[in-house]
Amino acid sequence: MWFFLGLVVLDVLQGSDEFGLGFGGSPIFGVSGCSIRKQGYVDGGPGKDGIASIDSPVHRDVAYTDLSDSSMVLGVYINETARAYPVHILRWHEIVNDAYGDQKVSVTYSVLAGSSVGVYVDQSLDSFGTSGKLYENNLVMYDRGTDSEWVQLMARRTQSCDRLRRFNIMHTKWATWREIYPQTQLLSTTTGHDRDYSADPYPSYAGNSDIYFITSWRKNAKPYNLFGAKSSTFILEGLDQQYMIHEDVISQAGSFAFKIINETVEQNTELQIDASYTPAHVLDAFGVIAPEAFEMKDYSIVVAYDPDKILSGAWLVATNISMNGTDWEDSFALTQNGTIINHHHNPPFVPQVQWDFSTTHKAGYFHAPANASRDFFMAALQNSPLLVNLTTNHTNSNGTINYDELSLLLGNVTVSYVVHRLPLFQSYWFAATAIYPNAYILLQDGFDFRFHTFDPDIVYQQPWRPWMIVALVVLSVLGLVLLSCTIFCIYHIANRKRFAALHDSGDYMPGMGEEMKLLVEAGLVDPELLNSNREVGRRDRRNDRHSQQRHHRRHSNNSDLDTNSTRERININVNHGNMNGGSRNGNDNEGLDTNSIQERNNHERNNMDDSRKSTSRTRRRQGV
Repeated sequence: MWFFLGLVVLDVLQGSDEFGLGFGGSPIFGVSGCSIRKQGYVDGGPGKDGIASIDSPVHRDVAYTDLSDSSMVLGVYINETARAYPVHILRWHEIVNDAYGDQKVSVTYSVLAGSSVGVYVDQSLDSFGTSGKLYENNLVMYDRGTDSEWVQLMARRTQSCDRLRRFNIMHTKWATWREIYPQTQLLSTTTGHDRDYSADPYPSYAGNSDIYFITSWRKNAKPYNLFGAKSSTFILEGLDQQYMIHEDVISQAGSFAFKIINETVEQNTELQIDASYTPAHVLDAFGVIAPEAFEMKDYSIVVAYDPDKILSGAWLVATNISMNGTDWEDSFALTQNGTIINHHHNPPFVPQVQWDFSTTHKAGYFHAPANASRDFFMAALQNSPLLVNLTTNHTNSNGTINYDELSLLLGNVTVSYVVHRLPLFQSYWFAATAIYPNAYILLQDGFDFRFHTFDPDIVYQQPWRPWMIVALVVLSVLGLVLLSCTIFCIYHIANRKRFAALHDSGDYMPGMGEEMKLLVEAGLVDPELLNSNREVGRRDRRNDRHSQQRHHRRHSNNSDLDTNSTRERININVNHGNMNGGSRNGNDNEGLDTNSIQERNNHERNNMDDSRKSTSRTRRRQGV
């Protein structure tokens, strides 16, 4: 029993598949950019719908709410409607099934992973509920249409890795969200469930390092140990690749722009973008539908974070002219009033593009100096027939274009742009890196910020917590006590007859002869004292047996005396009865006395027989 228990413990701690007790690191399903490993897929305790979702949410206007400014909310803006979902309510339910017009959505929050994700719900899925299972401590949902299970942070179906279309959720303070969207609505505590929303069902969880269930996160390996386990990170996912921007890093950078080049992240703008990675293709990969993006030639992805107001966002900025060769990516910045701007480094520093954290879509144009760079000029040349005519009159003797002469003639080039918001998700660092161990992670290299990737070994282990250690010690002690009692009982049951024989012979300790012999040879026991003690013990036991036998004989003699006395009384009564019965002509009272005497005699005779039988049984039992 203990051997197999040890195997179970080792299997849980190491994630071993050797004994068929675990799943190791093998995936449930794996496609490009998606791998759901069986070992990280566990039962979370509450069963299906054990944590009840909110299926009929009630929203209040701002004027009828008393939520404190510092309370955290999940902000959603869809179809010109803004709503806030208080985190202290979602900690009890994790899923809110809602609708914005005809569009059904689910706003989800995984307490153990600290992750917030919004997904669109089509008719075939109906709505979402909690499955009672976890993947890497992250919520696993199920849809009520097909009964399939979905990993929340990945928005992937566990059986096939199909993906849900997601929308952006802003995890921020109620005061900040109300400032951005003054006409917002707020989820009410009228949820249809009896809960004390002033209490926290997971007290102090966010503030400590406890990880409740088995995880592949390890504090002594990269990328897991780059930041605190429960620090916050932002996740972008597109083109089957994930990009993590930790809160501490983006706080230092303010904003950060990058491009996806040939399925890798690149900041060197001199490299050409693969033709297949157009702005429309990238937007589609991020789940954003934008028909006007098909007219665009170039793009940048911009991530910004305001730590003071706890504002975060990601956008794709697409242009109709290639911005390669300019300092386009390096010129995005976050101003003090929460505005994201882009301007050329050369005077007059006029912002070319600007938007704020409430922007979901914006289109416009700006003027850029044509002499910003040769590459930029060539891009403008390809889009302007006028410039083609100018270049024929301003060429060098060797046939090359004289850019210096052209720069005097050209003023600005008009650039059209569109800004689209991208879904940006927030999570605890340990959950994000456990689910996406190969993600691109933004790190600071000196004065620069660059993405890095890691390829860690996937090793599962059950996190140890103090109560688990105490429970293990208590169970071990109880197990040892139970084992000792079991061995003691089995030993004595098996040797019961032997002990009885030894008791009758006076030798109470089996095997004591050999032990005493060794002690005598070692000089630890005096043989004369040993013999004297044995003789005294035997004499005492003989006296005890003799005393018991005398007691039994005395009891037997008393029984014989009682029997003889009873017999004499019966004989006297019988004689008396015969004398009274000699006269057949006596009165009726004398006949009744005679019958009563006869019955009493019979009764006493029966008592005497019972006493004799009892005495006989007692003697047989005592061996007398």
